[in-house]
Amino acid sequence: MGRRALWLVGGEGIRDSPSPVLHNAALGDDRYSLHVDDDAERAFAAAQRECRGINVTAPFKIAAARRYATVLDEPARKAGAVNTVVYDDGGTALLAACTDIHGLLVAWHRAGFIVEGRPIAVVGGGGAARAVVVAAAEAGASGVVVHVRRREQAGALVALAATCGLDAAVADPGENGPASGAGARPQKCPLVVVAASGLEGEALGSCLDLALAPGGAVHELRYGARATPTRNAALSRRALYADGSSMLLAQAEAALALFQGSPLREEQRRAMSSTLSAWLRRR
Repeated sequence: MGRRALWLVGGEGIRDSPSPVLHNAALGDDRYSLHVDDDAERAFAAAQRECRGINVTAPFKIAAARRYATVLDEPARKAGAVNTVVYDDGGTALLAACTDIHGLLVAWHRAGFIVEGRPIAVVGGGGAARAVVVAAAEAGASGVVVHVRRREQAGALVALAATCGLDAAVADPGENGPASGAGARPQKCPLVVVAASGLEGEALGSCLDLALAPGGAVHELRYGARATPTRNAALSRRALYADGSSMLLAQAEAALALFQGSPLREEQRRAMSSTLSAWLRRR
């Protein structure tokens, strides 16, 4: 019998993830489970011994792209980040994909966020932020303004934007100074995508004050209780707001289709949607 196990691979932060209940509701069994590890390579090696496929989350998405560089799909190649890997029965990776990009595009459409022809602000510098840059390019954004703490992350995102044909600038938080970098743009953008975990309190408020244009929108990639600080900060600034639940659902549907090798049936979509709604109500 072929392999069936599916894992969500990541650090301690995944313990409260809804991914197992979403996928198992659609599959009708309990083959999808969490695999918590603080070492990416060890986690990937274990998955290759046991799994049909894995979803990858922070902080392993960029490491997954490096490990599975020979089987990246086009979105993952562009982003340099992977959130879905499919293996054959011998543990060889057949495909490494980034369904986050699809999830972002679906979420922006459902929320009514207009990206085409406009700059967007990206808060964060990890694998999710890289997916945001690629999705922005696919949606026709005019450029990105990068808000990160570490200079090396800023440089990587600016370089990525350039490969996608986007102008990019790095926001300067000092005294609300001008954005810097090639193709520098005004820092305030009509859409701010928060792809940084742990950003709360005064730091979150200062970031939105710097990044968000009047009448703009905030898309927080977290969901449930973890998204509440951003929701409150956005609404207090009279911004439109969406959390990460629509993105989560859309990328999970795309990942499951890759795992099972066929499009989802309508009953599978309904099962995932209703399960996520119930999970969010409990939060």
